[in-house]
Amino acid sequence: MFKINKRITDSFSYIFVSGASKGFNYILLLYFAVGIYSQQYVSILLLLSLEQILSLLLPLNQSSIIYSKSISNHQNITNKIITSSFLVVFVIILMFFLLKNVIYNYFNVHLIIVYISIFVSMLINSYMVYLTNYYKLIEEHKKALLIQGLLLITFLSIIGSIYIFKNIIVAFFLGKAIGLLIVLVIVIVFNLQKFQFKLDYLNWNEIKQILNLFSVSVLGWLSGLGFMNLAKQYSNTNELAEIGYILNVFNVFLLFSVGVNSIYGPIIRNHLMQKALNKALKIKSRVFIVYLSVGVLFFLVYILFSEFNLNQKSKAIINVVPYVLLIYIFNAFNWVSQPFYLILNKFKDYNLVNIITYLVWGFLILMCSYFEYQNYIWFLIAIHFFKGLFSYFYAKMNFMNRKYET
Repeated sequence: MFKINKRITDSFSYIFVSGASKGFNYILLLYFAVGIYSQQYVSILLLLSLEQILSLLLPLNQSSIIYSKSISNHQNITNKIITSSFLVVFVIILMFFLLKNVIYNYFNVHLIIVYISIFVSMLINSYMVYLTNYYKLIEEHKKALLIQGLLLITFLSIIGSIYIFKNIIVAFFLGKAIGLLIVLVIVIVFNLQKFQFKLDYLNWNEIKQILNLFSVSVLGWLSGLGFMNLAKQYSNTNELAEIGYILNVFNVFLLFSVGVNSIYGPIIRNHLMQKALNKALKIKSRVFIVYLSVGVLFFLVYILFSEFNLNQKSKAIINVVPYVLLIYIFNAFNWVSQPFYLILNKFKDYNLVNIITYLVWGFLILMCSYFEYQNYIWFLIAIHFFKGLFSYFYAKMNFMNRKYET
């Protein structure tokens, strides 16, 4: 009973700390959307989508590889991942200067300090995420929570920058980079980094695993902030802003999934390492019920808030909640099945399922466009529907099933 209660407490701790360290940034973005910075809101989201996709290029950001039961020496894999990430950052910076004018024109932001801030943020944040996930894996949750909690400094740094810089885009990205630099210094000074770095390089099998995870991550980006770039080409301004609201609010729900899966993933790994698939499946069912229950609860909260007399922009954000809840429920299928793919070394399967999912989705968009239907909000919901259900039922049919227990 104590273990169960401690796990529940740890989950709530992750939800609370994630809410403090990341949730305030999402709330700040919503404030931009309804306040005097609404014109810069879409630009900030597009630049955040750039930061996300560049971050995904870093092997450090594919930390799910450490969940594989085939990896026992985390010091070696960490050195390899850090070395490779530095090489990737060097290539990214080189490409940026070669394509600088094209990038400036696309994002309509011509300030190099913004892009330098993005490069700094993506590298430091990826390392913090890696460290946090490592401590979660070995169930040293106090250290994981401490590092995650330190990320609150980025929010405070952004707020400080807003008072210093007139340009809100500069203030947001420079403030975030400065905050992450402070976090990195604290982690080093208090010896929370765990690993002693030395140059090392990934072998071919590790590269293949990371490439599969990278493919999954990029496709995941396309169904998140990356979708803004697709919608930007075809949607009108109002629909693009509404899509931004949906993705922004959904990020708040992601914080809850981070809290739950921070405990759920290591528990599933322990059971699977002990070949106790039946126990893992029982935990999976309980966690899925938790996700559904939270979805119902927030729908009731939405009904309550929809009765309030709010201004037009605030009302617009409240009105996207049903769309967000649909995306959240579809993602719950993916969240409960993902650890099984990672722990059982089903990286290739997970990648192929995702590729097939997006091919089906792409065909759907082409068919809808042929018949002159172009509602990109429902296109966004559709990809989460396909992604969640395809990944869940493939796992259920092939290895997430009691008949496969050994």
